[in-house]
This record gives sequence, structure tokens and C-alpha cells, in this order.
Amino acid sequence: MILRMIRANVCGSDVAIINGRHPLINVGCVMGHEGVGVIERLGEGVTRDFAGNPLAVGDRVVATYFQACRRCPECNLGKLNLCRNAFAGWSQPAAVAPHFHGSFSTYYSVGPDQFVYKVPENVSSKAVSSANCALSQVTYGCQLGEIKRGQKVLVLGAGGLGVCASAVASEMGGEVFIAEMAANRLPKAREFGARHLIDLSVADGGSGRVDLLREVTNGGADVVIDLTGVPGVFSEAARSLRPGGIMVEIGSISPGRYTDFDPGLFTRSGTQLRAGLRYPAQILGKAVDFIASTPQFPWEDLVDAEFEFDDFMSAVTAAEQKQVTRAALLVGSEA
Repeated sequence: MILRMIRANVCGSDVAIINGRHPLINVGCVMGHEGVGVIERLGEGVTRDFAGNPLAVGDRVVATYFQACRRCPECNLGKLNLCRNAFAGWSQPAAVAPHFHGSFSTYYSVGPDQFVYKVPENVSSKAVSSANCALSQVTYGCQLGEIKRGQKVLVLGAGGLGVCASAVASEMGGEVFIAEMAANRLPKAREFGARHLIDLSVADGGSGRVDLLREVTNGGADVVIDLTGVPGVFSEAARSLRPGGIMVEIGSISPGRYTDFDPGLFTRSGTQLRAGLRYPAQILGKAVDFIASTPQFPWEDLVDAEFEFDDFMSAVTAAEQKQVTRAALLVGSEA
């Protein structure tokens, strides 16, 4: 199908891409992966979304930014998020037809191996715009963390993913602690279920941050979700767990950036490390339903800065400098 884009958000991985830190999306590719669009044209035989809802030209939809080919070894093991052909579309240069491979474009070509979900009429485009990366990604992360009611869940990073993680983890019954170096980002997380806001800028270096996190969680968190993308935080996150806890790594997506790690301490702690790369494609439908069913969270307010489409670099700069929670590009109208 061809979508006419309404709006597209700037994710932290978009910042990594524009700075040359993505292994597959490089110069010449169309940037952007999170947003919402209107169906402009349906492919032959396409009548329903991946939840069985009927589709028609003019419907608003969200789509996974990656493909799940359902034919490679990883897909056949049920690991659709690890599909070895995940970026077969997005990694194509813009010069290659059908050209519109990313969401930072007026139109967006959605291939047959991308999962698509219709947006309910009672959910605004602004509210749902963060579903197909931020919310889906941390939903998967919370599942990997096996969050149970009453557990202490420490979220590192209070950007769009961190705020969404607060909502998901709190709804799973977790007591959410969220930590961030840019303290201006913290208050919004409280609106999305976080109970404890931690300003890491007051700590003295990495060891000081670990001491602070272990102190406020009374000996370490049951689950730590790292969304920062900062290599050094990986070790700090692992050391902020209680013995036997689970750490979920999501933010670090750029190979070749290293950090010190103590494997002996890791073994003796009995903790588990789990990688959250992309998300099982079906989770996107659950993310849309989650937004629709949790009106207590101000989903529209998650996107707290909007930029005109031709002011793309200002949006990226705002995201890179952590001036905002989620920046949006206003691409086109819904009509």
C-alpha cells in the first residue's frame, strides 16, 4: 500500500542514523520510521489489516518500520523481530523504486512483509504516532523483563521510549523508577505512571550513579531497562540490579562502541541480560489497543514539540540535545 503521511516522529535511533551510527541505514536512504499515515492506494487483494480489521482508502494506519519475511531461519523460529531481511526495504537508497522507504516523506511505500494496523476512530493521529516504535519497543522490553506486580522497575532514559515504558511497566504492576541526566525530561514520566524521578546529573561519575540507583531502589531494581544508547550505561545498568534481576538492553543499537564490563561480577550476581532488538511485529497491534484503552495517560502530550516538514534538522537537533520528549514533523493533513 501507499500511505500519505500525516506526521512522523524523531526517535533516538534517527539521531544515531544521521550521525552515521546505524549498520544498515546509511547516506542515501530515506530517514524516518515512526509515524502515522492515510491509505492512499491499496495493493491488489489487500482488504484487511493484520488484526483482521477491514481496510479502505482513507483509513489511518500504522505500520512496522521493519519487515518480517516469515521465510528466513529466524522467522521460522518465531523470532520475527530478528528477521534477517528486516531492513530489505528501508535500507534501499531513495533512488531505488518505489523510492519512499522511510516515514520522513510525503508518501510512504509499505511492503507486503510489513505488518499494518488500522487506527481506531477514537484515537488521534498525534496520540498513536508513537506506537510503531516507542510504545511497541518498550512493550517488548517489559515482556522480556517479565515484570511482576510489586517489582521495582528502573527505566534509564526519559525520552519517548522511557515515558512509554513508565506507562507499560506501571500497568503491569511495577513500581517505576525513571532516571535521566537531563532532568527537564523527568516530570512527564510521572504523568505516565512513574513513581520515582531520579536526576542522575547530581551523581559523581558512573560509580556515583550506580550508588544512587541502588540506594533509591533499596539495594537494586528487579528489572532495569536501558534506553539511553550510551555504551557506558550498559555496565551501570547491570550493576544497578538486585541479585537475580533482569536487565533489558534496548538503547544501544550501534555496533563497534565498547564499554568495560565485569563478567565475574555478572556471574556471581545471578542476573540475566536480555537484548530487545526491534519487537515481534504483532506487538504493534497491541500497542494501538493499549493507547485506546488507557485514556488516563495523556498520549498526545508525549509529543511535546512539532516542526514543519522542511524544518527537519531543527527537530533532530531538539531530539539530540534532549530538549524535548518526542519531536514530530508535521507532514500532511488527515483529509
